[in-house]
Amino acid sequence: MTGLLKSAKILMTLMILLGASGFAAGQVPLGTRHYFYLSDQRIITLELVNEQKAILNYISLGDAFEIIQAPGLLIFDSEGHPFHGHLIEVEEAADPNDRFKVTELAQPRSYAGFNIWGNYRLPAPAQEAYFQVGSRIVKLEPLIEEDFEWLAAKIGNLDLSMEDGKEMVLQAGFLQGHGNLHTSGAPEVEEIEGHFPDLELLQPVLLSSPQPALPSSFSVLPDPVLIVLSARISRSGGLSELQVVRGVAPRLDELALQTVRNSWTFLPAISEGSIADARLTFNVVFRRGPPVRPAGYPARF
Repeated sequence: MTGLLKSAKILMTLMILLGASGFAAGQVPLGTRHYFYLSDQRIITLELVNEQKAILNYISLGDAFEIIQAPGLLIFDSEGHPFHGHLIEVEEAADPNDRFKVTELAQPRSYAGFNIWGNYRLPAPAQEAYFQVGSRIVKLEPLIEEDFEWLAAKIGNLDLSMEDGKEMVLQAGFLQGHGNLHTSGAPEVEEIEGHFPDLELLQPVLLSSPQPALPSSFSVLPDPVLIVLSARISRSGGLSELQVVRGVAPRLDELALQTVRNSWTFLPAISEGSIADARLTFNVVFRRGPPVRPAGYPARF
């Protein structure tokens, strides 16, 4: 009997260690909003907050500086559609033109949190998350929310003053790595790599675009009832010089202008790796039916 009890205790201890070392593989439901990567060089956590914002926490455990770029965040839904981050939010910026930035430098042995804005309106549940850091492409591991909370508690145990990254994560309670790290150009990520955008020129991102309701007096018009507008999108995402390029009728033209001016939101363009003003031409499509509060739609340029 004593031997059986001893064996049971050993087995229970092993199960606890296995449970503490990671998460139940294959049990993360499709569409999870939480992701995680861990090695002895870096820890990355990702939470998709809503259709416009993701929170990425980056903990450097090594001695090297690393460049963090918002478009380096890449999300795939279950149907293979790619969506990437666009800009990093600068909290409490004194100048509206400094609200966003493209790049941030991660210091060695330090923690940094980023609000990464972009179009995350996925038509199907989220499935995979990648993050590009220099010449490396990190595939993050999906988590259920309960495991994500467990993870946050463990990260709080990290002692960033320790020189040995491996010993640091072990003492914090992590017994194995999570996620995968690939070098740019590797066969495993060749197709994935093609979805990361070129920072030479990225158009403004349309975050929210409620459609105006078509007045009943214009119900005889065939679909689509469409008005073409143009505007300048500033470095803060603000609109100016809004005008009609191709209208339908004065009343509808004015309604389209008011809708865009009062309720559409944009992220500014990126040019040569920096935020820039840009001139943009876009469509406003009227919808039939009573007023509703629709979510944003991906921009068409």
